Amino acid sequence: MNDKLKWLLAAALVLGGWVAGFMMGDHSASTPAPTAPVQTLSPSGQLPLAPANIVITPQDLPKASAEEEKQAETSLSAAMREPNEMRRLHDLYEAVEKMSPGEIAGALAMAQRLPASEREALLPILIAKWAETDPQAAAQFSLTLTDRSSRFTAGRAALSAWVAADPRAASQWVASLPPGEQRTGAIYSLTTALAKRDPLAAIQMINAMPKDRGTDNAYYNIFNEWASQDPAAAASNALSLPKGQNRERAISATTVRWAQTNPQAALQWAGQIPDAGPRNAAIRNALSGWASSDPQAASAYVLTLPAGEQRNRALSSVVNTLAYRDVQSALTLVDQLPAGQQRNQAIQNIASNWVNTDPQAAAQYVMTLPTGDARNNAISNIASNWARNDIGGALAWIQTLPADDTQRNAQRSAVFQWAQNEPRAAADYWMKTDTKAGQDQHGTLAQIAGQWARQDPQEALTWARQLPEGTAKNNVLGQIIGGLAGNDPRQAASFIPQLPAAAQANAASQVASQWAQNDTPAAAQWATTLPEGEGRKGAYRSLASSWAEQDPVKAAGWLQSLPGGPSRDAAVSSFTQRVGEKDPESAIAWASTIADTTTRNSDLDRLARRWLQQDKAAASRWIGTSPAVSDEMRQRLLPKN
Repeated sequence: MNDKLKWLLAAALVLGGWVAGFMMGDHSASTPAPTAPVQTLSPSGQLPLAPANIVITPQDLPKASAEEEKQAETSLSAAMREPNEMRRLHDLYEAVEKMSPGEIAGALAMAQRLPASEREALLPILIAKWAETDPQAAAQFSLTLTDRSSRFTAGRAALSAWVAADPRAASQWVASLPPGEQRTGAIYSLTTALAKRDPLAAIQMINAMPKDRGTDNAYYNIFNEWASQDPAAAASNALSLPKGQNRERAISATTVRWAQTNPQAALQWAGQIPDAGPRNAAIRNALSGWASSDPQAASAYVLTLPAGEQRNRALSSVVNTLAYRDVQSALTLVDQLPAGQQRNQAIQNIASNWVNTDPQAAAQYVMTLPTGDARNNAISNIASNWARNDIGGALAWIQTLPADDTQRNAQRSAVFQWAQNEPRAAADYWMKTDTKAGQDQHGTLAQIAGQWARQDPQEALTWARQLPEGTAKNNVLGQIIGGLAGNDPRQAASFIPQLPAAAQANAASQVASQWAQNDTPAAAQWATTLPEGEGRKGAYRSLASSWAEQDPVKAAGWLQSLPGGPSRDAAVSSFTQRVGEKDPESAIAWASTIADTTTRNSDLDRLARRWLQQDKAAASRWIGTSPAVSDEMRQRLLPKN
C-alpha cells in the first residue's frame, strides 16, 4: 500500500462521521464535530471483542490457520496500544501492510467481532490491502457486512483501490448492483475515488448510470472533490449545469470546499451567482467556511453588513459555525440576531455543541433563556447530545426539570439517542417510565423499535411480539418492518406474513414506501402479490404517492393497469392528493374513477375547491356539467349569488 493511499484513507477515516452524515441526507455546511477517538485496549492488553455475531469469512482469500489468526491479533493489538490517534492509524497500516493473505483473512474475521469504533477503523485498512490484489472480491465482500457504517467505509476503501487500477471495471460493477442502499453507498464511494482523478469523467459516468438516490447525491460528492483541486474550474462548471437540484448541489459543494482554503474568493464568487436561492445558500456556505478558518474576520465582516434579512442570514451562518469551535464567541454574536427562527436555531446549535465539552454549563445556560420554543428546543437538543456520551448523566439532569411537556420531550430525545446504541435498554426504560407507552404516546416506542430493527430486526420483532395487543404493538411492528426495509425491502416484505393481521397494513405501507425510493417498479410488482385487504391498500397508497412524486406519467400508467377494488381506490386517492396541487384538472379526472362513493365525493370536493382557487372559470364549468358531481355537492361548491 503506497503512502499516498495510506494517508488518503487516514483522512477518510477522520472525516468518516461527516461523510456518513451526508449520505443520510445532511448537506449542511456546518463544520463537523470531531469523531470519537478509537478506544484503547482492555486491561488485559487484548483488543476488546464485542459479543460474537455472524462473522462472514471472505471466500476469495485463503483460510487463515490458527497461527496466522494469532499472529494477526498480536500485531494489531500492539498497534492499538498507541494512545495518539493518528500514530495509531499509522501503526495499524504498517501492521496490515506486512500481513500475508491468510493473516488478512484472519484479521477480517476478528475485526467483525470488535466494538463499532475499532471495527470501523480497522475494516477499511484490511479491505484496502486486500483490494490491492483483488479489488472486485474486496468490494463484493464489503457488501456482505451487516453493519451499515462498516459496509460503507469498507466499500469506499475497496472502490478507491479499484478505481486506481481499472475505473471502467469498477464503474460497470457498481452499475450492475441491484437498486438499494448498497448501490447508493457504492455510487458514493465510486464517485469519490473517480472525482479525485477526473471529475468530468465522474460526471459522465454518473449520468450513464441508472438513476437513484446515489446518483442524485453524486454531484455534491464530485464537485466537493473537484473544488479541493481546482475551485475556479469547479465553480465555472457548476454554473454551466442545467438549472435543477444537481446544479444546486454542485454550487453548494464547490462553495463549501472553496471556502475552506480561500473564503474571501468563495464569498465573492457566491455573490455573483445569478439565481437568488443558490446565491443565498452559497453565501451562507462561504461565511461558514470563513468562520471555520478565521472566526474573528468572519464575525467582523458580517457585523458591517446593513441591517436586514441578508445580514441576519449571514450572522446566523457564522454563529452556527462558531458553535462548533468557540462557544463564547458564538454566544456574544447570537445577541446581535433579532428574535425569531434564525436566532432560535442558532441558540439550539450552540447548546447542542456546548454539551459535548461541558454539559453542565450548557444545561445552566439554556435554563436562563426566556420561556418559549427556543428554550424548549435547546433543552431537547442538550438531552440528546448529552445522552450520546453519558446517558446516566442526561437522565439525571432531565429529572431536575419541571415535570411538564418540556421534561417529557427532553426525556424522549435522550431515549432516541440511547436507542441508537442500546435499543433494548432504551425500549425497556421507556416502557417503565412512560405510563402511556402502551398506547404509543407520541409514537416514541415505535420509533425506538425502528432504530432497533436497523441493527437486529429479528431481536426487535421478538421483543415487540411480547407487547400487549393494541395500537402501540401494531405501530411498533410496522416501524420495525419499515426500519428493515431501509436496508433490505425484500427481506422486510418476507416478515409481513408473520405479523398479526392488524399490523400488516402499516408494515406493508412502510415496506412499499422504502422500496419505492430506489426501485418503484419492483415495489409495485411485490404489492400486487398481496391479497386484497388493508395490507395491499397501505402498500398501494405509499406506492402511488411516491411514484407520483417521482414520475406522475408512469404512476398514471400503473394506475391504469390496476383492477377495480378497494386497493385501486386507495391508490388513486393517494395519487390525486400528490398531483392535485400542480394539476387539479387531471387529479379530478382520476378521482372521478374511484368506485367507493364516500372516498370519491371527499376527493372530488377537496380537488374542486383547490381548482376553484387556481382557475375559477374552468373549475366552475366542470362542476356545473360533470356527472361525477352530485347535486348537493354542486350547490355547495357553486352557491347562487
